[in-house]
Amino acid sequence: MGQVIRKTNRAGRFIGWYVRFVDSDGKRKAKATKATSAAEARRILAEIESAAGRRQLGVPERPQPMRGTDLVNRWLSESLPRTTNRKAWELKQRHALVKVWSQIDTIVSREDAQRIARKLDSDGYKPATIRTAISSLKAAWRWAVDEGITDANPWAKLRLPKAEQRIEYLSRSEIATLLDAVDKDRDVVAIAVRLALFAGLRVSEVWGLRWRGVDLDRGMLTIRNGYKNAPTKSRRERIVPLADQLRDALSEWQKRCPSREMVCPTTTGEAKAKRLDIRRLYRKAGLHVPSAPWHVLRHTFASHFLMSGGSLLTLQRLLGHTSIAITQIYSHLSDEHIAGEIKKLRF
Repeated sequence: MGQVIRKTNRAGRFIGWYVRFVDSDGKRKAKATKATSAAEARRILAEIESAAGRRQLGVPERPQPMRGTDLVNRWLSESLPRTTNRKAWELKQRHALVKVWSQIDTIVSREDAQRIARKLDSDGYKPATIRTAISSLKAAWRWAVDEGITDANPWAKLRLPKAEQRIEYLSRSEIATLLDAVDKDRDVVAIAVRLALFAGLRVSEVWGLRWRGVDLDRGMLTIRNGYKNAPTKSRRERIVPLADQLRDALSEWQKRCPSREMVCPTTTGEAKAKRLDIRRLYRKAGLHVPSAPWHVLRHTFASHFLMSGGSLLTLQRLLGHTSIAITQIYSHLSDEHIAGEIKKLRF
């Protein structure tokens, strides 16, 4: 028996009418509709269940050919994204597909898909841009196959150019400049920045850190959870030794911290604001604002750890990576460091 659902976001704001049903293969599915009322949503559900019933009786239904742009538009309007902000998700997908929109109507085979990928490459688009567009197309056609709209996904297992992994991190002078701006701010963000910069914590781990995980006597952090008690990305507990400057900062902050539980206490609304607040501090320090300003602090910790002689295996444990292959993206070196190492050579 199908079900009509009135979907709302976390704030209780109405998103739209959804229907749940069992398809002809016995699989439970959920689908967004463009219904403006419960009665209209029930009519849509009845049509879906009627079509599923015809398929169960063996009545052949051949998917009608559909233009690529129509297929993507249906995917954008009818699929269930993993987010409550559907409008933002749709805008992001459309932005990613601008480069290929005029070329996807005639997609039939994998060769057609590969031709478009090659054209994007020859037009000078960066590998990351191409991968983003193809990933959206792959998801759209996967949804269309599941819905019985088309028979195959031509984007599946498509060979794509590898995106260059470019790691941004702060130099020693930039670290000093940023900390100077942070110290003048005298806010919870100041200790949060130091936790990311001197311990390599993820932003969710920074805002989820509790005082019971801070051992100032032994100089250790125990990372158990992320923000709102969610598990860490690796889902493993780890120990991170405290650098002297971070240990001193935490000791001083503990005396005036308004919370006996959270190291970086914020309300739900404040947490998002504090994450965005870091951009203001970069600007205040006169520094370039990176695309991922919090994660650059983690990159900075990893980069300087290695340039100071630390090993990849140790760094893997400190960062909480499940695989050494992930940690190896940090094995870049600055031009200044390389020049310094070359000067040490003796022949």
